[in-house]
Amino acid sequence: MKNIHAALTASALLLFPSFGQAIEGGTQTYLLGIRDSLAGVVPPAGVYFNNDLVLYSGQVPQLVIGGVGVVDPDLSVALWRPNVTYVFDSALWGGTPAVNISLPIAHASMDAQGVVGQFTGSFTDEITGFGDLSITPIVGWHNGNLHTSASLTMYFPTGKYETASLDVAGRSASVLNLGKNRFAADPTISMTYLDPKNGLEFSGALGVTISAENSATRYQTAPEFHFEGAVLQHLPSGWAVGVTGYAFQQFSEDSGAGAESIKASLGLSSLRAQVYGLGPVVTYSTKIGDQPVNFKAKYIKEFDAERVFEVDKLWFTLGFVF
Repeated sequence: MKNIHAALTASALLLFPSFGQAIEGGTQTYLLGIRDSLAGVVPPAGVYFNNDLVLYSGQVPQLVIGGVGVVDPDLSVALWRPNVTYVFDSALWGGTPAVNISLPIAHASMDAQGVVGQFTGSFTDEITGFGDLSITPIVGWHNGNLHTSASLTMYFPTGKYETASLDVAGRSASVLNLGKNRFAADPTISMTYLDPKNGLEFSGALGVTISAENSATRYQTAPEFHFEGAVLQHLPSGWAVGVTGYAFQQFSEDSGAGAESIKASLGLSSLRAQVYGLGPVVTYSTKIGDQPVNFKAKYIKEFDAERVFEVDKLWFTLGFVF
């Protein structure tokens, strides 16, 4: 089924992290939803260039941004995430090595109803710029219809970050950031079972984000576990349709002086976060001349969020192989 091979080649690496403000800022370090179709596949040697455009918006009753507690924030983000993956023409540990590099650009705006302990009254904040750089070494293995990969994403604090700036008299605040002001690492195992005879695919990825302390706020984000999955039916025409989703959970408490101060100011007994997401996904693999091209679109609705933004995501990806 040659279109299955085209899908493996063109869309296998529509993956990997970036923009986020951490649980301390109401969004995860790892961009939930990156891995879905063909999550476990490392494709043949070559250079893969992908563009993600992610539009999302959501709310949360209160959260911590820039070291202060914000009341009823409503967030909107437009994220462009260009990334390049180089797959080596060699073997490592019996598998295929690769490396992915991503530097996102985002515009974020937020409306909120005040700052805890400082003032009440609506204010708006917005920011545009680069997020944090991520570099991801990967190794992938193939065993018949089963494809497995192991990766280690490293996040570097290159994005703009400043602690909150408040104008109490003017009822305004500057709290948004595009960086996390700390290093983080995310080891992830991904698997894909794809039967080329009937076109049925099952994919899943399990990882954990481990973060250093934010030295500006003395806030230590606890490990962030994430699972993503997808089931798709690939068609002879090059189209594939299915469903994708994820689960995110912290199993321990955020710590440090900053976390303890926030719990006290917000009157919370826990800062532990969780969220789930589910929605449809469609992909299309083709060629323009001799150039493999892949397109993907999906919509993810989040639910059961605790202490993070609960958002709706509209996601488009365009990928090329060189």
